[in-house]
Amino acid sequence: METKKGQLENVIRTLRGCCGVIAARLLSEEEKQTVLDLEKNVEEKIVFGMSKSLNEGVRAALQMEFTVAMVIQSSIFPHPHHPHVSMRCGDQVVGELIDDEDALEELRKSPYNFFLWENFVVYVKRLPKDPAGRRKLRIIYPSREAIQLQGLSTVKCSVFGTPSTEGDILIKRMLDVPSEEGAVGTCLVGFTLAR
Repeated sequence: METKKGQLENVIRTLRGCCGVIAARLLSEEEKQTVLDLEKNVEEKIVFGMSKSLNEGVRAALQMEFTVAMVIQSSIFPHPHHPHVSMRCGDQVVGELIDDEDALEELRKSPYNFFLWENFVVYVKRLPKDPAGRRKLRIIYPSREAIQLQGLSTVKCSVFGTPSTEGDILIKRMLDVPSEEGAVGTCLVGFTLAR
């Protein structure tokens, strides 16, 4: 039977072996807290001139038993499924990322929709009218399963998160990867080992 240390090394080796990975390493508890504190500060800022954000993916990855920070070549790294951004007010979706071209075409026809960018639609009729409701608006970056670890019997559960721009800079610094290049990004993979 493989030891916990051996299982952990196997997971890290698997992540380092993914297509597009430039650097990857396990974060210490102190480093995890540093990233979380930074992301919490970022979440207090208004994004896209609309609302504050909530990065559920990063928060979930940092709360797992282990968290690996990775610097990746964004264009070739296998990302989890989409959509990866939505705007919500409580449980109601007020805006979302749409990948289906036909659906986008239909949505563009309505004067009650506007686009923050090419494929992110905001449903104007769903926007809260009162100030208290508007304060509850959040751009949500959801947690997703880390597809890179699917099929590993040593992993009980996993979470993939994409940090904010500020988090991206911090992770590159932590992993000692100097890069201003837009095609080089970062991500966090949190996981719990099967016992």
